Amino acid sequence: MKQKETVQLPPDELRAEAAVNEVLGTCRFDCDDQAENGKVDFLLDPIDGAGPKVALEVSSMTDPKGQRLWDALEQRYDGPTPGLQGDWMVQFTPGTQVKKSAAGLVELLQHLEREDVDKIGLNGWNDSTPFGEFPTPQHAENLRKLANFKIVSAQRIRSDKSSGQIFYFVSGAGVARSTADTISPHIDAFLGSKQGANKVKKLARHTDREGHLFVWADHGQLDVAMALRQGFVPADSPDVPDSIHTIWFGSLTADRSVYRWTRSGWTILTITSWGSA
Repeated sequence: MKQKETVQLPPDELRAEAAVNEVLGTCRFDCDDQAENGKVDFLLDPIDGAGPKVALEVSSMTDPKGQRLWDALEQRYDGPTPGLQGDWMVQFTPGTQVKKSAAGLVELLQHLEREDVDKIGLNGWNDSTPFGEFPTPQHAENLRKLANFKIVSAQRIRSDKSSGQIFYFVSGAGVARSTADTISPHIDAFLGSKQGANKVKKLARHTDREGHLFVWADHGQLDVAMALRQGFVPADSPDVPDSIHTIWFGSLTADRSVYRWTRSGWTILTITSWGSA
């Protein structure tokens, strides 16, 4: 049988590996470069020979459609936008077509800058229209354009260091509850999924190593990032199979913090090798 060609490891897997290595004092012994079937993502050995030997699987709760949106936003707005004077915070929605809306959004923001209008939004609280008044015909037209772009709001950030940057975020379906109570249920849901069951099965094969599962939260799971930033430590525990020794739970928008669960409960750790997200 012809061997598969090796592939470059995804950034989220490398980021997870870096966290585990930093905390445990391990280093890579082997990894799944997809040259063979059925390998775990990483085999990690202790650097000094005294620590644990680890089999590490990395997974994600990321919604593929949502990830495509974030990828498009990162590609489009990774630096200053030509034609803009100020910096803008723009709230996109899952339905935004980033490429199609890009030129029209810049034109709209340029118009707002010329008119010295700092905010526009489809919700009353994030719009420049005074409370209790109706928008002017021109501003109503601007709101219509915003709705057509499937963008919720845009607000200018006044600063002497403005460079025409568009800072983006995506509106979710609801309000994120930044409490410790939301963390374990996320892990229970993942472990109960087909994807989670496959990860557990792969780790169970390595009876000579600690089974570690690293899960990345979806961008839309704002409660995870907010709970990490607030330092909320869960008091409960997920229902974890015996083959898994440790659960790691992180958010790519939570900078240097990550959750770790063992049979002793949850802790929050700081990962210096990540730098600032």
